[in-house]
Amino acid sequence: MHTAKELELAHQLAEALDDQKSLAFYISCAKKYPKEYLLATLTHVITLPGHSIRTTRARLFTNIVTKSVYNTNDYIWD
Repeated sequence: MHTAKELELAHQLAEALDDQKSLAFYISCAKKYPKEYLLATLTHVITLPGHSIRTTRARLFTNIVTKSVYNTNDYIWD
């Protein structure tokens, strides 16, 4: 089951990225990744100038998160 904090974070990500249709993905991110990492990535994506984004901010966020060190064997969970 999802905690209230995970759901709140997922909704925050979906709203900020204007991507409500991917809410299930953001919920899974909220469960899997540290909140600080997700918020830092969101801030980075949101503050980029529009001309430097080739697709959408949501797609860029997804690419950064799914290719992060948290998805490799190089990262050790505390």
